[in-house]
Amino acid sequence: MARTVLVAVLALFLGAAVAAPASAHEVVLRDDEGRAMRFDVRADVDVDWYAGLLRRAAHGNEIERVTIRIVDWRELAGQCSTDAAAGCYSRRNGNRGLMVVPAGRSSGIAHTVVHEYGHHVDASRRHGGLVEPNGTPLWWKARGMAELVAVRSVRNRYQVGWDRAISEVFAEDYAYTNLRRSFKIGWLEPPTRVVQQAILADLGLAAPPTITDTRPAIKPVVITREGTLQPNGRITVDFGLLGPNRYVRLQGVLVGAGVTRGHVEVVCDARQRRRGLTGKTPTTAFGLTGVGPAACTASITNTGTQPGRYRLVVRLGLQRRPTA
Repeated sequence: MARTVLVAVLALFLGAAVAAPASAHEVVLRDDEGRAMRFDVRADVDVDWYAGLLRRAAHGNEIERVTIRIVDWRELAGQCSTDAAAGCYSRRNGNRGLMVVPAGRSSGIAHTVVHEYGHHVDASRRHGGLVEPNGTPLWWKARGMAELVAVRSVRNRYQVGWDRAISEVFAEDYAYTNLRRSFKIGWLEPPTRVVQQAILADLGLAAPPTITDTRPAIKPVVITREGTLQPNGRITVDFGLLGPNRYVRLQGVLVGAGVTRGHVEVVCDARQRRRGLTGKTPTTAFGLTGVGPAACTASITNTGTQPGRYRLVVRLGLQRRPTA
């Protein structure tokens, strides 16, 4: 049967215990409202610990439409079809979800369990006729996802990486809302209180928040290189711009004994800019705007006869549209 699998990336879970293989058996426990939670247990674990995580996590009736399969670490890669998996989620048998999570008891495994349940929340709530998976309606608006889609910072699958998939942004936001720690999307700020309330409101567990700003909270990308640059030496930084309407800003410094000469340059596909560096003007700053998508290179070169101390700073960002 064709199926889509959402995978959590393995990171910092080495403290988890490796459980011995065990015969599969089903355990049915209840949440605080009496709803059934079904576990397919294939390892020697404390099932109550997993059940407690899900009882405390924000949820609704969809919890009765998922099976939580607990396997040992040696089984996990085969179940999730990748060695990099910390857990995974898929839809099977019509409307029923399947979470596969590792055996053990740690903060990392707790994050995986809640993150994978976030995928189930996403899969259980369609909105706006958008391509699934796409999170939930109020979350989409509060997180500024429409802008991120428009500028191609995110995709509906894994075309440009795990952390750029819409489903993974939602699952990480859901995990952070419940656990308040360990946010793994490095290019975004953790969800604000408004975004967290939006998730709870989509679950029917809070009033809808007042959403006054839908601009995504993107972290600035800053790349810095510094050290000693020999005569005729060149330092380069390669980077890509995923979508349109990006800016690139450079700052270069080259100082040293004697006559110091050099230049700083940026090339983004067909666009290029260069500024010189001399003993009188050892610092320069400039940039490109309205660029992308593009493959780019920034560099600093020493064209003098003496070594020089250099510093090259590259700042990347999204040009903001003016507010009304």
